[in-house]
Amino acid sequence: MSNHQNLQEQFSQELEKLSDGGGNLLAERLFSLLLFSSKPLSLQEMADQLEVTKAAVSIRIRELEAGGLAVKKSKISDRRDYYYIAENFSLVMAESFLLKMKRFLSSTDSILEKWPEELEISEDQKENYHVAKKRMMDFQLIYQLIFQRLEGVEDEWKSKRNNIEI
Repeated sequence: MSNHQNLQEQFSQELEKLSDGGGNLLAERLFSLLLFSSKPLSLQEMADQLEVTKAAVSIRIRELEAGGLAVKKSKISDRRDYYYIAENFSLVMAESFLLKMKRFLSSTDSILEKWPEELEISEDQKENYHVAKKRMMDFQLIYQLIFQRLEGVEDEWKSKRNNIEI
């Protein structure tokens, strides 16, 4: 296995950790393959390189395409479809993570809105009540701060992205 392939495999493993087991291993491997490829790849090329069936690749690549991470390209002289990594893949991934964080913040806000008044809590539960409420407010605070700090990050990313040199 070449250094390039080792790095690709390592990146694939890091994606798996990032998804915390909630992702699809083949989709993560496909994404890594496209990320490390300088040219669009056909379904068969991807299947061959990943040693899986073309049908399995077809299903997962469409998921990546629907998620905005892969783009399909057709060639006039060729009936096959080719796929490459989306130009803004990093932004799409970041937005996906932020959406999950926003959902969590929304859930936390909703729970705190429904939080009972202290008068409704029995004396033997008041300590737990206060500890739990403080912890919920802590969740709320960190996510609010994160979103405040991220204001304008997309525009800054776009500006700095144009200056990346290799």
